[in-house]
Amino acid sequence: MAFNMEGEIELAASREIVWKMLNDPQVLKECIPGCEELQEVEGGFKAIAKMKVGPVSARFVGQVKLSNLDRPNATVSPVKVKAASLGSLKGGRRSSCANPRQGHC
Repeated sequence: MAFNMEGEIELAASREIVWKMLNDPQVLKECIPGCEELQEVEGGFKAIAKMKVGPVSARFVGQVKLSNLDRPNATVSPVKVKAASLGSLKGGRRSSCANPRQGHC
């Protein structure tokens, strides 16, 4: 089963500012639904999030390893998530920044 999240957002900020925000633990914590904890660990991030779908509720522990960094343009990072009662999954995070208009990312 595949789970895919995609989207684009235009931000009125420079690439450097957007890059900094995409890699700021506090900003990322605010963006992850149910995130209880997000911390920097060697080479990436570790997060704990509680989510509920219908009657099923679980606490997920996830790790993102930052790799393939092209500062401040793009990153492709593997993601591993485990929920003790539901199993685990592996995936990836891809972030990129292009300047469609000068001064915007």
